[in-house]
Amino acid sequence: MYNIKNLDTKLIEPLKILANRYNFKLDEIGRDIIANKTDENILKINATENSVEITYKDMVAFFRAMIIISKNEKKGKKIFNMSTDVWFDFNGLMVDCSRNGVLNVSYAKEMIEQLAAIGQNVFMLYMEDTYKLDSEEYLGYLRGGYTTQELKEIDDYAHMFGIELIPCIQTLAHLNQFLMWEHISEKYLDIDDILNVSSDAVKDLLDRMIGYLSNTFRSRRIHIGMDEAYNLGRGTYADKNGLKPKTEIMREHLENMLTICKKYNVKPIIWDDMFFSGYSKTESDDYKIPDGIDLMYWDYYNNSIEHYEKNFEKRGKITSKDIMFAGGSWRWIGYASHHGKTLAATNASLTACKNKGIREVMTTAWADDGCESPVTTIIFGSVLFGEHQYNKDLDLEEFKENLLYITGMDYENFMKPQEFDIFPSVENKTATVTPSKYTLYEDPLCSKFINHTEVVTDDLTTIYKDLSAYFYSKAKDDKDEALKATNEFYAIFGEVLSLKWNLGLNIYKSYQNKDKEALHNIITTQIEPLIPLVEKLKYARLKEWCLTNKSYGFEVLDQRFGGIISRLNTTKFILQSYLDGKLDKIEELEEGRLPAVHHREEGMGEILHYNRAQRIMTASKMIW
Repeated sequence: MYNIKNLDTKLIEPLKILANRYNFKLDEIGRDIIANKTDENILKINATENSVEITYKDMVAFFRAMIIISKNEKKGKKIFNMSTDVWFDFNGLMVDCSRNGVLNVSYAKEMIEQLAAIGQNVFMLYMEDTYKLDSEEYLGYLRGGYTTQELKEIDDYAHMFGIELIPCIQTLAHLNQFLMWEHISEKYLDIDDILNVSSDAVKDLLDRMIGYLSNTFRSRRIHIGMDEAYNLGRGTYADKNGLKPKTEIMREHLENMLTICKKYNVKPIIWDDMFFSGYSKTESDDYKIPDGIDLMYWDYYNNSIEHYEKNFEKRGKITSKDIMFAGGSWRWIGYASHHGKTLAATNASLTACKNKGIREVMTTAWADDGCESPVTTIIFGSVLFGEHQYNKDLDLEEFKENLLYITGMDYENFMKPQEFDIFPSVENKTATVTPSKYTLYEDPLCSKFINHTEVVTDDLTTIYKDLSAYFYSKAKDDKDEALKATNEFYAIFGEVLSLKWNLGLNIYKSYQNKDKEALHNIITTQIEPLIPLVEKLKYARLKEWCLTNKSYGFEVLDQRFGGIISRLNTTKFILQSYLDGKLDKIEELEEGRLPAVHHREEGMGEILHYNRAQRIMTASKMIW
């Protein structure tokens, strides 16, 4: 029990919430909590029999200290001293709310509580078009867009914990869902998903966006995106203005955005890839980014410290401003998170950040291709970033201990999903291949991945069954509903994959060998059991979705699961018709098979990275 009578009142209410979450008691008796605020980048704990003294720079560091104290006391370690430097001033999580999964308010609050326990002070909501703008009714329409009330509620909750909630939007590209409406694209589009930044209508739109968000959020920072506009100025812009260098257009657009942001008293952050990539020309020593704009370098692909240090040095040549860095919690390449990659890339990048004096960092948690992976998996990256914030060097065992205490899920459990893709024979445990995704979605008749599946030497049927048993056993012990739903989903995922991973291959080979008995066995031992299992899998994914996201967006996964079931039924019908002599041949199985892609990830052979569900399912055209 901890005595809170001498605490600053603003610490008491959020501390009570954390005490309830992490099961420690607060009262006006017990060990005195002595809280000493400092301007130094340090966190100190002096825990004695009768008191706990905490020296901290910001609120979240205080909360982290209380979590460490309560954890240690439960371990029987009541008396201890700890002192550490705090390596980052700005450290937090960005959740992708634009790839169909829009974080619901309730779970956003849960994530804020966890960020406070980690000791992180920033939370970003990535919203391309998933917020409501009264003057632009199609923005966020049927996409679960946040209302002003919802955003203010999340902002208020974050503020109570000393966490800055920052809107992360797009003001250049990545607006494909908003621009899909014909009258919207006619008004605002340049080309692809890029705004026509020379248009007065676009300038007015951007002014309204920034004005609205600046009035809704407390933060005086706003992330305005501006990444990956590959064909900038090559459409409607060029029709009006002629062809101009992309860098020139970017500079003009930056100046306009800076003017708008100054008008509303917010400081913009941008992704910096438009200035550091093959499609930019910023190598000259005299090129400078305008003052008043912060650059955020994003990179979650590389595992070497030297790589990141070199890129920090390169950026230092064109800006005198402090550089920000964004890494990633790898959950965006299918249903299975890949935290072997999260661990390797984060350890390298944040070590480089410390070496180069980078003080502002962030974990991104993208949801590419429909938010397939459960949201619960992303907190792994946040805890890892937190450990780096309060430690010069990562202590893996301490990280594992804190991960379990803060999240309720152990290290092995977080790492296990990548085994759906990283098989025992694979030496590179940081690879980002996706066989669990492409074998799940692969059409049984128009099978595109046979050449890649055929060469796998691991006994995947047994591996997937074993993974299923593992996740079922974990789900039994979960007290947290969302974690339980995640483990149950992965348990059923393993069951499905044990039957589905080689279905297309088995059908194709049996047909080519004219083995009708084998085809009959495939119907009874693979196809028929799969149909109810895929339905079960859909509801397992829906359960976690409803706990963490708004209901919007699941219709995409629903149609994907439904498509798998429908094709299984159709395949059964066609195979049976062939076996009954009603078909003399199956056209889809007459055609030879070619490689699905020709790129190979180093050291992975025929095991691929392939992360586009529609392209996995068919070579035919699915949209106009």
